[in-house]
Amino acid sequence: MSTTHATPAPARSERSVPVLGWVLGGVALVAVLVAVAVAVWPASAAEEARADGERIGAAVTDLYYADSTAEVDAALTELRDASATAADHAGDRVASQVDDQADALARAADGFAGAVTADDSFEQDLYQLELDEAVADLDSQASDFRSEGPEVEQAFWEGVDEGLTTG
Repeated sequence: MSTTHATPAPARSERSVPVLGWVLGGVALVAVLVAVAVAVWPASAAEEARADGERIGAAVTDLYYADSTAEVDAALTELRDASATAADHAGDRVASQVDDQADALARAADGFAGAVTADDSFEQDLYQLELDEAVADLDSQASDFRSEGPEVEQAFWEGVDEGLTTG
């Protein structure tokens, strides 16, 4: 006769349940934070330009296919609103660029004035460093603005094309 001894199942640790709860809670929290971040993250310049272009393209399509004066008026109103929004977005980008460059220009002017009027070489070196950094910032900002421009312009025209074909 053989005797088999049943091995008792390991007892479930009371500590594993709270740890699992914390892990699941942490995963849920991260998922919620990611969803909120995606929802409130500002659109890039290219995304805004594309959306503006789509809206303008759809308004032009609506105007083209309008059958009554009421439809024409509605399409023209939408076209004016879409154009104003696009201009505001472009204006915001340009205004931001101007503000950034005005700050760098002010720092460059301070650096130049200080480098020329400082009494000792240490202060002159500090002001010269401020001037050099401000000039480098100006160059970098202008380069960024130049490289962003074509991408934004392309996105706008792709949006217009999309709006014309789906509007």
